[in-house]
Formats: sequence, C-alpha cells, structure tokens
Amino acid sequence: VGPIFSLDTFIVNLADQGGNRYLRVTMDLELGNPELEAEVSLRLPQVRDSILMILPTKRFEDISTVQGKISLRDEILEKINGYLAKGKITSIYFKEFVVQ
Repeated sequence: VGPIFSLDTFIVNLADQGGNRYLRVTMDLELGNPELEAEVSLRLPQVRDSILMILPTKRFEDISTVQGKISLRDEILEKINGYLAKGKITSIYFKEFVVQ
C-alpha cells in the first residue's frame, strides 16, 4: 500500500432526466510513491477539475452497480494519471458514495 492522499468531498448533480438527483462522494488516492504527494498537491486544481467534469456526466443507472463504480474509478484514475509525470496513482478508494 502506497501513501494516501485525501481529497475533499465532491457534491454534483447527476445527469438524470429532471436533474433532481445528486452525488456526494469522498475519495482517497493511493500514490505509487511518496514523492508523488508534492506533485498531486501542485496539480490539485487540475485533479479536482477533472473529477468535477466527469461526475456530473453520470446517471444514477451508470453508478448504481458495483461495476458502474469500478468504471467510474477507472475513468477518474486514467484522467488524473494523465497529468502526472513523477509517478502514477495506483488506486482510488471511495470513502463516501451517496446518491440522493
């Protein structure tokens, strides 16, 4: 297990018809090496922006299953790792995942 970088909570509207559902998600990033923490901190605006661009495109049915959550995790992981030069984020852990 690598170092963990905690992100603040995200709250977004989902792309469902009517726009009356929202997602509240909190996640931790597992870093491939300790030196990556400084780069992630520096790139935090891009990291948060990427996540905020992905989350509201999802519908409830896209993220309501385990497979949907895994797909979301993989999509976020791929996007964030595209910004990093000193290593990779190896995993994302959802600490909170609430749809209402």
